[in-house]
Amino acid sequence: MAVCPRCMRTGGGVEKITVAAHARESCWPLGDEAYSHCDNPSCEVIYFTSSGNRVLSKEDVKTRVTFKERTSPRPLCYCKQVTEEDVLVAIEQGAKSFDEVVKVTGIGGGGHCKITNPAGKCCSRNYKPFIESELAKKGLGMTIPLTIQ
Repeated sequence: MAVCPRCMRTGGGVEKITVAAHARESCWPLGDEAYSHCDNPSCEVIYFTSSGNRVLSKEDVKTRVTFKERTSPRPLCYCKQVTEEDVLVAIEQGAKSFDEVVKVTGIGGGGHCKITNPAGKCCSRNYKPFIESELAKKGLGMTIPLTIQ
């Protein structure tokens, strides 16, 4: 595993096609080294090579990276272009469960995460906990266990 040269956290491997989809053209060519993705919210680095010779920071990518952003809009599902704000509106307008939020927003199931998500992985690892947390704040979305007596 490669370590981010700025924050020294272990990064997750990411395919070159993902980096190419998000890197500004001014950063091309990307070279032959493998890239990793820094998931530390307080670090400005998005992508880096294991040698540390190439580092792409927030200003080097054209995509807003959910956990690196402090302001709206904060993307949750890149394939369907659904933001945290879209989810909050769905809940405010009456969605009471995870499935209802999915139905209203269309979040998930796009199938192009390797390219559209800057981390190159399925977005559900980000949006599912967010939706569940927001529903819980309103006392919604919880399954009440059935007790048999």
